[in-house]
Amino acid sequence: MSVDEPISLHVSVHQIEQFCSELCQGSANTSRKHAALIALEGFITRHATTDKYTDTYSRIITAIQQYAEQTRLELLNEYADQLEPALLNKEPRELARIHRSVSRNGFDQLLEQVITRFTPEQQNALKQWANDWSDHAEKQARLAGGYPDALNFKAANISLEEYRAITELKRRLTPL
Repeated sequence: MSVDEPISLHVSVHQIEQFCSELCQGSANTSRKHAALIALEGFITRHATTDKYTDTYSRIITAIQQYAEQTRLELLNEYADQLEPALLNKEPRELARIHRSVSRNGFDQLLEQVITRFTPEQQNALKQWANDWSDHAEKQARLAGGYPDALNFKAANISLEEYRAITELKRRLTPL
């Protein structure tokens, strides 16, 4: 058998729904479930060829996307639960880890979701901390840069991921 010889794969909407359900029930790791669903959707999209124009194909993709949306919401809730103490305790490393794990839009949604749980005093304290932390980081990076407008976070021993997460927080807490 040649490595380029294809196999035929036939799958129904019911089979996909059953597979997705088993996948979601069989794993406690939401991130893995979500990644598997996205990979499944990509695989089917890539290899469906002429079936892409059928009602069955559309229903299969829709079913996968519905499960993927459920896992995406679960992931966001998990990250929100992790973000709240990271913000309250002002932990740059944990903020950076969460920021790295989601899209920029996802991080913004998380901030919006979590910050609304805080009192105005907590929000103001967090904003002051983010301003102070980022101002200090920029000052240190500017000094390490060697030129007036050159920031060198690495030479200043400042995590760029932490800086990005905290400047996103700062942006979110600063009204337009």
